[in-house]
Amino acid sequence: MIGLRTSVSGAVISLLWLAGCGYSSPSGTTSSTITLSSTGVSPKASSVSGGSSVNILNDDSVPHQLASNPNPQQTDCPELNSPMLAPRDAFMATIANRDGTCGFNDILNPADSNFQGTITVTIPPTTTSRGY
Repeated sequence: MIGLRTSVSGAVISLLWLAGCGYSSPSGTTSSTITLSSTGVSPKASSVSGGSSVNILNDDSVPHQLASNPNPQQTDCPELNSPMLAPRDAFMATIANRDGTCGFNDILNPADSNFQGTITVTIPPTTTSRGY
């Protein structure tokens, strides 16, 4: 059991490291990480391509729950609506392929601006083949 926990922990750490470095997958999508801590959300603003992954990590000692704006409908980017994240829990959202800005907040701290942010989503350019 300890070996499995170590392997899973190592895999999670590797994925978060790749996400933090702006790793680009073979399909051209990118990853981003949003961290929730005692001081709030970081980064408060980020940009991703549509179809990209956003990793949400609770690095705090209390639970958090990320949700899309507007509150309470949470419809701007519903894929950001996470379950309640206990300390050290993570959630991965795949952002829909669209242009726009997704506002989000921690619905367990809705009035605290430290727990609010935005993700700007852009549709990646497509390449066309001329079929020569």
